[in-house]
Amino acid sequence: MIVVEYLKRNKFWFAWTASILIILVILQVEFKLFYPPNIIRVGLVGTYQEHDLPEEVTNLTSTGLVQADSEGRIKPNLVTGWEVNNDATELKFKLRDDLRWIDNTMLKSTDLEFNIPDTSISFPDERTIQFNLKESYSALPSLLTKPIFKRGTLVGVGPYRITKIEKSRIFITKITLKGNNAKLPTIYMRFYPSEKVAITGFSLGEVQVILGISSPKVIPPNSLIGLRQRTDYSKIVTILFQTTDSTLQNRSLRQALSYQAPQIEGEEGANNPYPPNSWAYDKLSKKYLSNPEEAEEALERAKSSLPEDKLASEIILTATPNLEEVGKEIIGSWKKLGFDAKLRVESGIPQNFQALLITQSIPIDPDQYFLWHGTQTKTNLTRYNSKRVDKDLEDGRKIVTEEERKEKYFDFQKTLLEDTPATFLYFPKYNIVYLKKVEPLLEKIPNLSH
Repeated sequence: MIVVEYLKRNKFWFAWTASILIILVILQVEFKLFYPPNIIRVGLVGTYQEHDLPEEVTNLTSTGLVQADSEGRIKPNLVTGWEVNNDATELKFKLRDDLRWIDNTMLKSTDLEFNIPDTSISFPDERTIQFNLKESYSALPSLLTKPIFKRGTLVGVGPYRITKIEKSRIFITKITLKGNNAKLPTIYMRFYPSEKVAITGFSLGEVQVILGISSPKVIPPNSLIGLRQRTDYSKIVTILFQTTDSTLQNRSLRQALSYQAPQIEGEEGANNPYPPNSWAYDKLSKKYLSNPEEAEEALERAKSSLPEDKLASEIILTATPNLEEVGKEIIGSWKKLGFDAKLRVESGIPQNFQALLITQSIPIDPDQYFLWHGTQTKTNLTRYNSKRVDKDLEDGRKIVTEEERKEKYFDFQKTLLEDTPATFLYFPKYNIVYLKKVEPLLEKIPNLSH
C-alpha cells in the first residue's frame, strides 16, 4: 500500500523520467549518440554494393599482392617477386610463405580470383600465380596493387574485417569494421547519397569524420573541427578539348587557351599527364598555365589559320558541379584574352562538349593507353588522334625495361603537350573533416588518415 501511494504521489515525476529514457533509447538506436571510447563513426559519400566497395574500405580490410613506391615503381608486397618473359606475355608471381587471411586460414594461390581482360590465369602450385596474356602488357603488375580477398568473400589480410553490412535495397548504408587487435578502434562507416546529406549527418552527430569531401569550405569554421589534406596523385583536374570541334580543332587556339588558363591557388599544379614524382615524368616538358605572353603569341598563330567568325564564336566550358568555382576562374582568364567564353554546369559527363572541366583518374603505371590512344573511343573523350602518340603508347606497354619505357613516355609527353588536346591543371586534395576529440582514434587507423 505504501509503495502504491508513493507511486501515485510521484506519478508525474515517474512519467517524465520514463519519457526521457524512451527518447534517449530512440536516439541511441537511431543516431548511436553514446559509444565506448574505442569506437569511431565515419561518413563517406557514394552508393556502393558488396562487389564494388570503395578504397576507403578495401584498404582497411586487405592489401595488394604488390605495392607502388613514391615514384610509382611496383614492388613486392604479399609476393616475394615475379618473373616476366621477354615479350611480357607471361608473368609468374610467388606468394610469401607466411600469409594468412584474417580468419587465420592459410592463404593459397587458389583462394584468389582476378578479372583481367584477355588474360588466362592459372595456379601451378599453392604459392604460384601465373598470368598468360594474349598481347604484351608490361604494366600488368600495376593492376595487382588492388587489395585481395578470399574467393567469393570479403575476407582479406587485415588489419580490419567486416563484421556487419546493412543495406537499403541493393545499396550499402552502413558497414561495421573491427580491428584484428584490441588497440584498433571499431569503425562504424555510414554511406550518404550526396555531400550535402553527409554534411547534415556530420552536423547532427551521426558521424564524427567525413572522408573525401570536395572542399573543406563546405563546412562552417569551428574550433572543434579539424581538417587533414593530402594531394591525391591518382586523380587530375583537367580541361579536355574536343579536338574534332570546328573551332577547337585548331592546335594554336588550344595552346592559347592552355597558356591563358590559371594556376589555381592552393593547389599543386599539374602541367603534365603524370604526377611530378612519377619515374616517367619529364621535368623538361612543355609548361602552360598563367602565361599570358605565350597565350597572345599562340592566339596570333591561330588567327592566321582560322576565319574571324570562328575566333569570335562562343567557347563553352562544361564543368561538373564540384568544379564550378574553378570553372569560373578559367572563364574569367579566357575572357581576358578576348574569347567569348561561357560556363555550363552539368552533373555527369556530357556526350557532346567543346571543353570539359573534369577530375579524371590516372593509373599508377605511366601506361595511359586508354586515355589517349586513337582507338579508345569510349575513354579518349577528346577524340585525340596522333599516330606518333599511338605508337609510343603501344610500344610502352610492350617493353619490359624501365629505361626503354621511359624513352617512349618522354616522347609521348612531348607530343601530347605540343598538340594540347587537354590542359592539365592540378592534382586535387583528398580532404578529411573530423571532430578534434576523435583525433587520437583517427591516428590509430592505418591507411585512412594519412
